[in-house]
This record gives sequence, structure tokens and C-alpha cells, in this order.
Amino acid sequence: MHFEIPAASEADLWANQEFAALACSDARRKRRFVRVASDFLRNPTASVPASCGDWAGTKACYRLFDHEEIRADSILEAHRAAMLARLNASDASLPLLFIQDTTSLNFGTRESLEGLGSIGTVGATKVPGIFVHGHLVVDTQGEVHGLAGAKIYTRQERPCDAPAGQRNRLPLGQKESQRWVDGWQEAQRLWEELGGKRPVLAVADREADIYELLATCQQTRAHRGGGAGLLIRSKHDRKLADGGGSLWQTQMALPLNGRLEVELPRGKQGLQARAAVLEVRAGRMRLAVPHDKKRYFGMTESLELWALEVIERQPPAGVEAVHWRLLTTEEVGNEEDARRLAGWYALRWRIEVMHRILKTGCRVEARQARTEEKLKAFIALDLVVAVRLLAMVWQARVNPEESCASWLAREEWEALSVHGAGGGAAPERAPSNQEAVGMIAKLGGFLGRKGDGAPGPEVLWRGLAKLRTLTEAWFLFRSGQCG
Repeated sequence: MHFEIPAASEADLWANQEFAALACSDARRKRRFVRVASDFLRNPTASVPASCGDWAGTKACYRLFDHEEIRADSILEAHRAAMLARLNASDASLPLLFIQDTTSLNFGTRESLEGLGSIGTVGATKVPGIFVHGHLVVDTQGEVHGLAGAKIYTRQERPCDAPAGQRNRLPLGQKESQRWVDGWQEAQRLWEELGGKRPVLAVADREADIYELLATCQQTRAHRGGGAGLLIRSKHDRKLADGGGSLWQTQMALPLNGRLEVELPRGKQGLQARAAVLEVRAGRMRLAVPHDKKRYFGMTESLELWALEVIERQPPAGVEAVHWRLLTTEEVGNEEDARRLAGWYALRWRIEVMHRILKTGCRVEARQARTEEKLKAFIALDLVVAVRLLAMVWQARVNPEESCASWLAREEWEALSVHGAGGGAAPERAPSNQEAVGMIAKLGGFLGRKGDGAPGPEVLWRGLAKLRTLTEAWFLFRSGQCG
């Protein structure tokens, strides 16, 4: 039996707002999608049958995703419209970071599903799966606003599998790396939609160190008198114009601009989250046109950028030191500029946390679907849910003292408060964001010891699933339907 709380929960309110712009020719279809989205948020780790609660709801969900109106693009566009509304209501003085990154989803158990491409190999066997290249929008205080979009795609035969000498002769549009330029153009679109009054900076890791991307950004900004900027990590030790030597050697010789402390998230191989003290150096650079771009594509324009050398001098024993070589379109005129840009790049990890939520919290790789398009639609919805869970984590850190009543329904925060207090009467006022997230995290197994730091998304999504059960029990108790 699937029990429903009569009052609108936070998940219901969120789903109605998030997908208000979803284009459906039938209002019943839209209501069903909103219901499914709400169910997914309430119990993000569950399968479709467990989220929907019964066979009728499960069957309705799968039929819904069979419809041509429920596709990944339409789901993400509806979410984007809601994000734009939030941005227009937020502090326009805060610059926005448009963070790009790619992750792969392993669907090796879905060999019967047609249309999947390869995401890699295990031995000589190709692993079938799907890639997701997302565009996460956060402000420079770390608050998560939403996804500006995502490219959900399969990798088929690629021209860039050719030898390196031949790859260099292919235009970028024939390579998978075109997605980085397309992503920056989406950042430019966001800047334009916000009236060109709010700074937008596209942030990406080393894979985005592509000459065409840097050139496109420079040319567009020069032509339009402004636009979205770039902050990327350097992958190639490029030559400087006019025989000025190499980029990396020149960066290392720059004078020290200052130091800053950044919080580094949990890493691979069991590395714990930690604070790192980083030295920052910065200077203006003019990059020469790469030989192959000049020879095969006739490019002649050198690039004027600012380069930052960010390095950790004293890492903990056995831990690899942080070392970022950054390139940016933003002027670094003083120590404060250098420190600010290095700190903004550290916020790039938000999208890696979102990917972890997508895979582990939403268990997207366990989704069952008969067609590629249907699977992509499920991935799109799970992406939006993952962004919501990420935003809830950071809400407690960015605005810890604000009331949680803006994102928890009364029945939810009452049940949470009573359970956290070990019983008694419900409080008259809602707890703060920090208190609510702390109690939800404890439901998910967070111990809250002195050295545990702030709760992360994993314990939050486990706690949300338990909060749903608590709230149902609390409603029954208050209504006199139990005992």
C-alpha cells in the first residue's frame, strides 16, 4: 500500500516549481511527471517501483517515459527555465560560475539495449554506456542554482580514433571535444539571457584546454564588447608569441601574488577532505597559434590571457601536492584578483560531487529502460534530482541560519524536530537550514563527531529516504489514525 501525506511536501512543491515550464499537450501527463519527479526526490536511492510505491504507479511511470513529449531535452529545458527564474530573483552582483565536466555511465548489464556506445574497455571487451556532459551553474559564494543544460550522448565510431597526425587535420566539429566549445556557447547564451549585466565565467578542467575554445571566447567577446569568460586548467605547455619561451616555465617564474586556503573534497584512493594552503602567482601571457592550427586551418590570431600558477608547498605526508596551472580571460590586476580566481576554480568540484550523487545517490546506472531515448530521459530527471540534493547540502553552508521552512513542509520539519529531540511536542518554529540538514544527515548515518566535518550528500540522500517514513508516521500520529 502506497501511503500519501495529504499536505504538499517539499518534494511536491519543488517538482511543481521545477517543471512548471514542461511542455505537455495533456495536463494529466504533466501532473504525472511532476508526481514522478517528487517521488524520485523523496527516495532518490530507490528503484522506479520502490519510488512509485505500487504497481499502478510504476506502470504509469514507464508509460509516461514512453511518450515522445517526455525526453531528455524537454526535461532539462523546463529545469533551465526554473533556474533562470531563480537567477533573476537572486543577487545580481554575484558572478556566476558555469562549470563544465563529463562523466560516463556504465550500462554493461544492458547489452540488449540498442544504441549504446562504448565508454571504455575492460581487457579487449568494450563497455557499453552513455556520457553526460553537464553545465552546472553556481555563484561565487558556492550556492547551487541549477543546470544550464547537459549533453547526454553515446560514443560511436570516432574520426579522432585515427593516428595523432591525422587527428590534427580534422576540424574540431568532427571531434568529440567540440562539446567544450558548445558548452561555452551555452555560457554565452546564459550571459545574454541575463541581459549582459551579470558576469558569467565558464570553468573547466584540463580537457577543455583547446585552442579553438580559447579563440572562440576571445573573438566573441571582442566582437560583442563582452560576454562569458573562461577559467580553465592548462593541459598543454603552449608556446608564447614572439619567441617568448614556454607557458609553464614562464608561469613558474612569476612573482608571488599571495596565499589562500581552500577546502579540498574527498579524493580518490580514500583521500580525506582537507584544507590546503596554496601559493598563487599570476601574469599576462600571449599564446602563439599552434603550428597545426596555422598550417591546416589558416588560424593566425594569437591569444591574450592571464595565467595563474597555484601550488601547494607543504602537502600532508604521502599526499600529492595541489598544482594548478590556470588560464583565464579575467584580468588579474592585484593579489585579491589572483586569490579570488584560484578560489573560484576550487568550486569546480561541485560538479564532481553532483556526478557522485547521480551515480551513487540516484543509482542512475541501475535504471531499467527498453530504449536509448527512454533511458536518456530517466538520466535527465536523475540529473535534476542530483542538482537538488547538491543544492540542499550547500544551502546549509551558504545560508546556515535561515529557516528550513522554505524547502521542508511543516509536517516534514515537525517530524524531523521531534525525532531529533527524542520525542515531545513539535516546535512552533522551523529549525535553521544547518540544524535541519544536520538532523537529516544523522538519519542517514552521519555521526557528527568533532573530526567528521560537515555532512556530505551521501548521508543526506539516505536521510531523506528515512525522513519520508518519519513524516508519514508523524501524520498518522497527529491525525489519530494510529494506536
